[in-house]
Amino acid sequence: MTPRRQSTIWVDRFDRSTSIRAIEAMGGAVISRLQLAGRTTLLFLEACAQLPLVGRSLPTLITQLEISGVGSVLVLSLIAFLTGMIMAVQTGSELEKFGVVNNLGAIIGATFVREMGPIWAAVIMLARVGAAMAAELGTMAVNEEIDALRVMSISPVRYLVMPRILALVIAMPFLTILADWVGMLGGMSVAVNMFNRPSEEFWTSAKGILSGLDFYSGLGKAAVFGGIIGTIACDRGMNTTDGAEGVGRSTTDTVVLSVIFVLLADLIMTSFIQVILKPVMG
Repeated sequence: MTPRRQSTIWVDRFDRSTSIRAIEAMGGAVISRLQLAGRTTLLFLEACAQLPLVGRSLPTLITQLEISGVGSVLVLSLIAFLTGMIMAVQTGSELEKFGVVNNLGAIIGATFVREMGPIWAAVIMLARVGAAMAAELGTMAVNEEIDALRVMSISPVRYLVMPRILALVIAMPFLTILADWVGMLGGMSVAVNMFNRPSEEFWTSAKGILSGLDFYSGLGKAAVFGGIIGTIACDRGMNTTDGAEGVGRSTTDTVVLSVIFVLLADLIMTSFIQVILKPVMG
């Protein structure tokens, strides 16, 4: 009887220690993410404080605008056009059963202007530009180039971070407008060629449901998404360690964290717009 009782006690201790380790791991992960969020917020505030000196970083800002804005036009247009076509095929097939295909423009327009335009622009930006920013700054960090800037009394935030974040904040609304129009053009092409509806009906339906608040809220979301992606990319890049492996890890973290925080910000802003702004503004 004694050996069996001792074995039971040992199993209980093992179970408790496993549970404790699991709780500690979860707690450590939460604390780590909170620390990251706090550090990233401080970096964003420091970058905002450097905005009066943007003239000294104008060449870098123009370069980043070209990379993030012009360089993303083609791929974003293709993805938005195909998404609009796919949505129109799926939605139009169901609307046709009820004889209300004339409302297809309203559905496609509302979806793109309110959500899909800003989200697709953010996805392209974080995958194409955010990851590249993190890799570039990460390489500079492991090669001690950022430390060299500090030695020369050059602020890395003013020289490296602020122009990149500002470029994304400026470029994202324009890319969102592009995604909105191209996505709706894709939907219209399906409505005309597959469901034999006139293009005027599609645009009239879209205009009937959309308001100025829908348009400007989408642009506001896009600017916020740009700030989030740029800040996370710069933070992960500047805090890269462990050489080439660390650069790869920072790039991956940038994409994952940007997706999470962009969707979280979208949820918060959408809730605020639907619950507070729309009732107030009618």
